[in-house]
Amino acid sequence: MPRDRFSELAIDAILALPQDLKVVLRMVEDAEVGDESRVALAGALLHVLSSGNAIPGVRGVLQRVGDVLLLRLVLERIAAESSDAFTRHREESADMLGPLEDELAAARAYLGDGMRVLEHMAAGMASVNHQGHVARACALELEENNWLYDAVHEAMIEELDFDEDELEREMRKVDRVRDALVTRAQSLTS
Repeated sequence: MPRDRFSELAIDAILALPQDLKVVLRMVEDAEVGDESRVALAGALLHVLSSGNAIPGVRGVLQRVGDVLLLRLVLERIAAESSDAFTRHREESADMLGPLEDELAAARAYLGDGMRVLEHMAAGMASVNHQGHVARACALELEENNWLYDAVHEAMIEELDFDEDELEREMRKVDRVRDALVTRAQSLTS
């Protein structure tokens, strides 16, 4: 069943979010990854730091579903734009990047048209601004990149430590995620 598969993958992805952010940080710092790809990845990190809500009306732990999906959508694009560097990172970080296609396929199967909302947001990650820090500077300027590194590590300690039992309880309400995204997608086409 698509719902169960999506819930299972979302729980795993949220629990792995701190480690995934480290992988994304390494990609932002990798000069072999194209500049625009690095900027989009920095924007995705800023989005996570901002606790921005990618899914309208969804709060708390379920809000992190949007974060993990946005990260993966940006990574999907980077796989095409900076394929050689992405392949190397995939080999180094197989836990996160190995199942990328399967995770996104499960999300698309369950969320349907709702994924368009997240895909639209992912396309705009290069323009994210958080507390005066912009994605382009965080990716391409040493001082801002150092700030991003520190801010991500601080968030990993202070904000991104999830209780698996609580996450599993909240994930029982995962239909809220789909419903909110599908509703939003319908309003985008109207």
